[in-house]
Amino acid sequence: MLSLPPARRQSALRSILELPEEVEILSWQVVAPVIANQLDGPGRGLNLLAREALAAASVLGATVIMAPGNEHRLLLEALAAAGLT
Repeated sequence: MLSLPPARRQSALRSILELPEEVEILSWQVVAPVIANQLDGPGRGLNLLAREALAAASVLGATVIMAPGNEHRLLLEALAAAGLT
């Protein structure tokens, strides 16, 4: 968090503080089929963790946040190909 620019850091902190009391985790029964469907498309060439991030973002319509300097180029390209960020 400390590596984020000040405005982005404040936004991230607000988001963390505003988390709901209950947080749910996506089931592999939901994520795995999406991963499988993306293997020949935007998920091609990604490692399992990046494929999971892509699939979860696809299911949730979510934004994937990566630490500055630790961006995963292939994941960023896959997110863009899937119409996500």
